[in-house]
Amino acid sequence: MPDEPADNRLWEQAWTESLRHASPDHSAATWSNEIDRRKMKLLSRYLPKAGRALEVGCGSARFLCRVGRAAPLSLTALDNEPVALQLAEDTAGAFGVKIEAVQGDVQALPFADDSFDLILSGGLLEHFEDPKVVLREMVRVIRPGGIFYADVVPRKTSWYRHGEARRMLESPWLAPGVYESSFGPNDYGQWLAEFGLEHVRLTTCGVYPRVIERLPSWVRRAVARCLEPLDGGAAAAKWGWYFVIVGRKLSA
Repeated sequence: MPDEPADNRLWEQAWTESLRHASPDHSAATWSNEIDRRKMKLLSRYLPKAGRALEVGCGSARFLCRVGRAAPLSLTALDNEPVALQLAEDTAGAFGVKIEAVQGDVQALPFADDSFDLILSGGLLEHFEDPKVVLREMVRVIRPGGIFYADVVPRKTSWYRHGEARRMLESPWLAPGVYESSFGPNDYGQWLAEFGLEHVRLTTCGVYPRVIERLPSWVRRAVARCLEPLDGGAAAAKWGWYFVIVGRKLSA
């Protein structure tokens, strides 16, 4: 049996709670919007000019909707949790884009080979003890010449980790299935090359000192922008919160 992702009940509770609140202002000076801006900056040069985009393990589908605002792509959001798909549809309404919401397993995607021009995942892969099954499926459904994107939060215990993420990672009471695996950029680069990607770019990002976690969101955003030049360098490789992977599937 493939490894199970993080406890589905935890995600269902999180998405249900999000559904109780109105969709946030996705252009406001907030922490989450700043993170999205930085990720979109890395992805923007690779966006297809047409075709289909899929986000696997979509959650709120916020990043997919940002992609839909930036490029004229047909958008598909896939998640195993029905409540996440309800949230994704709410997010699409807030962004003014249309999505197709599909319930399915990221380890056995319900799509034919070579179906999408762009495939995305954000904060998903670290929840698998062995993410190779998911990676192989993601590459399988990309058309030759299509783009793979993922951002990964590896398990690190360091002074810079902030808030709930840090407490969860360091706690001995991790929920069943929450692996927060420690595989790094080199591991993913090797696997993706084996599965048929080329020109894989791996960028470590997100040096966010823990001292800023209690500051107002707009202050955190300002600090994050000051530290953005560290992305891709030695400081981010050591202290960065996450890394981004972008690659292209080998042409037939």
